[in-house]
Amino acid sequence: MSSNVPANPRISVIIPIYGKAGDVSRLVDALQGQSLRPHEIILVDSSPRPIDTPPPGARLLKNPVDVALSWDYNLGLKEATGDYILNMQQDCLPQDSTALERMFQQLHAVPGRVSVVALVTLPEENFLRYGFWGQVLMAKWVGRIRQGISGKFDLHRRDVYQGIGGYDTERFHFAGEDMDLFLRLSERGEVFVSDVEVIHLHFQSQKQSWDHVAKKHYQLAESFGALFRKWGFKLRRIPYAGHWTHHLSKYLYLLLPLLPFFPSAVLLAVIIGSNLTNMEAWRVKSWKTWACLPFFNVYLFFVSFAGTVLGLLTGRQRYSQNK
Repeated sequence: MSSNVPANPRISVIIPIYGKAGDVSRLVDALQGQSLRPHEIILVDSSPRPIDTPPPGARLLKNPVDVALSWDYNLGLKEATGDYILNMQQDCLPQDSTALERMFQQLHAVPGRVSVVALVTLPEENFLRYGFWGQVLMAKWVGRIRQGISGKFDLHRRDVYQGIGGYDTERFHFAGEDMDLFLRLSERGEVFVSDVEVIHLHFQSQKQSWDHVAKKHYQLAESFGALFRKWGFKLRRIPYAGHWTHHLSKYLYLLLPLLPFFPSAVLLAVIIGSNLTNMEAWRVKSWKTWACLPFFNVYLFFVSFAGTVLGLLTGRQRYSQNK
């Protein structure tokens, strides 16, 4: 390491697992094989049926509160003993054995930098294993995405991260908490998006359906409404905001008050715009793509509008797609 990087840093890794040990051993092995080895690896399990024994080299922490990932991250933060916090998810792997060391060097490369977060890569071969609706759900995320904070490979200075209270579990239950954290950390210093990649394996253990996709869109839309109420146009600072097709529908919302006056023109704009919004899904090779998507995308637009309105009115994201 260069001379301006602290020697022998104490990095605590926090990984929510929710009763699933399948991918954990592989991730723990990958972390222990890093050129910069973590000080500790904490598995946080909030499942009603938690695992009994963690893999060698990891510590198991049971969370009695079964809500969402952000609660697990916050509990892990309270119990961690390191000076740096690395948040990960169990279905992810560092790009290579030097990934953590490179991110740590980048954290100290510029004064005032408080966090370094990885690029997120969903491999094409994993994406192609999904069913039709699973591919529709994840089409926007396949390949390399400059997301910002994601919880998949985020390295934080503990004093800053803990100083803002970690994730906001009061306002954001199941979505939006990562973008809110990005903006709150950015008020304390730079959150740097690294060129280091984390591989998001994202094995879909359950078959997805059209209603699951709709619920997920509603959930994300509710978080957008809550985020916009809190942050307004500061949301443009989030790297995720650069993916224009993810956000086109939000501009189309402005047309809806004109619907009673110009119904044909507004509906035509919604049909065209909503299909552009989900244009990545058109890559899915299935007869359902042409038979279902043109109408389903319009349905998703109105579902998302309803979620956005609720989030904007309440200032909170509380809807769970598992309801």
